[in-house]
Amino acid sequence: MSKIIKVLVMFFIATTSLLLMTGSIVSATTNEKVYKSFSLHSEKSKFPMKLSNSLVIDITPNEEPVIKKENRVFWQGVGGWMSSEISFTVTKNNDTYLYYKTGAGGTESVEVIGVNRDGKIFMNKTFNGDGAAMHARFVSPSIIEIGIEGYSPYYDGSTASKHSGSYKSKFYQLYVNGSVKEVVYFDSTFASLAKKGQLKWVPGALGMSFSNLKSAVQDPYAWQDMAEHYNFYYTAVGMYGFYYNNDFSKSIKPNAKVRGIFRTSDLHGNRKDLRPFFRKQFGKEVLSYGTHLDVYRVGKYYLGVQYFDADTVHLNLTTDNVFR
Repeated sequence: MSKIIKVLVMFFIATTSLLLMTGSIVSATTNEKVYKSFSLHSEKSKFPMKLSNSLVIDITPNEEPVIKKENRVFWQGVGGWMSSEISFTVTKNNDTYLYYKTGAGGTESVEVIGVNRDGKIFMNKTFNGDGAAMHARFVSPSIIEIGIEGYSPYYDGSTASKHSGSYKSKFYQLYVNGSVKEVVYFDSTFASLAKKGQLKWVPGALGMSFSNLKSAVQDPYAWQDMAEHYNFYYTAVGMYGFYYNNDFSKSIKPNAKVRGIFRTSDLHGNRKDLRPFFRKQFGKEVLSYGTHLDVYRVGKYYLGVQYFDADTVHLNLTTDNVFR
């Protein structure tokens, strides 16, 4: 019997560690949950969807999102478009936040709605982008990431030429009084996770197997390719590097280990402001190249910080110093 108990305890510890490692934002002790993003056009068959706080998320025949309860509509979005998407959460207080990303006339916006379990709307905030496009993602039940896509250097005024695929993000804490506050990304939590082989608010960890990574990321549109030092696994939230296959194929084996994690979206920041933070947390740079790259030893890993312009930071967390 004691052996069985020991096995069960070990299983529990391993499971808990995996949840922490993969950045799961579903609480085991509360109803907190972040739902994935849904396309209002291609995934409308998955609705209506009842949440744990009894609110219901639905989509109208005109592909507009609805928040309701017992057939009483509390909020309905306006102007469904082919590119529209939503995601929503349940907080520990049983409130729900929903974002509604839509676009018309070549611009996009993200509307964030906050509603309590009784249907009271306490937030209706719109984020407008001044770039080529926007993306949104809940990184916790009450924190949202808003990314703005920069214009392509080859933009000639046409819609087809404007997208660069390069986004820059900020994070916002959402409050029940209807206010929002920008959240600092680079803090002690960032430093602590980096030393464990994780990037803050990016699922997965260095050393994780490819099969476990796919379960953690759960991105049906992810793809594999070869570039620079790695076989890459490209997802909506991060890029993951694996050692090249001996046969030079793009396919990543299930037991291959993650050797690099890179945020898909860049961050706001500059070297003057961020260098003191990184030096305090990790010591002086082990490599510095011009005005564009600093590399730090982070425990047994390496953190590459790239500064692309006066206010853009790109992060690379790797098992090896690939920048030498």
